[in-house]
Amino acid sequence: MNTQTQAEAQRIRGQVLVWWIIWFTLIGGLTMIYFTIPLTRGVPRSNHPIAEYFGFAPLFLSIVLRWFVMPRFKEAQKIFVIFILGLALAEGCGILGIFLGGPYRDELFVLSLFGMAQYVPFFARRLYEPRAKGFTSST
Repeated sequence: MNTQTQAEAQRIRGQVLVWWIIWFTLIGGLTMIYFTIPLTRGVPRSNHPIAEYFGFAPLFLSIVLRWFVMPRFKEAQKIFVIFILGLALAEGCGILGIFLGGPYRDELFVLSLFGMAQYVPFFARRLYEPRAKGFTSST
């Protein structure tokens, strides 16, 4: 393996590592917030009953981004932006659940973790690998 190929492989590993670090950090941060903020079950209900369900909206948007918007792009930079936005929306479900969820605090936290789990960056490596061009390419 020559030096240029090794440098390219190292660059790809570094870029993919950024995806993994962001993913683990956001999940760890949400989990830390959930376990360090005291339970809000004893807090009286809000005057607005819709506030307890407010956390479902960002989760739904996150799911739409992951399964309907992200597959339409081929460039790693554009997919990375959608990755960050989708993760932030899924995490927003958990944060809203922690602070506004009331009786649905635990459910919104778990749904948020599931929402973030759909963004596991196993797909990131293929975004940076060189694609075949010319007559033999499939795209």
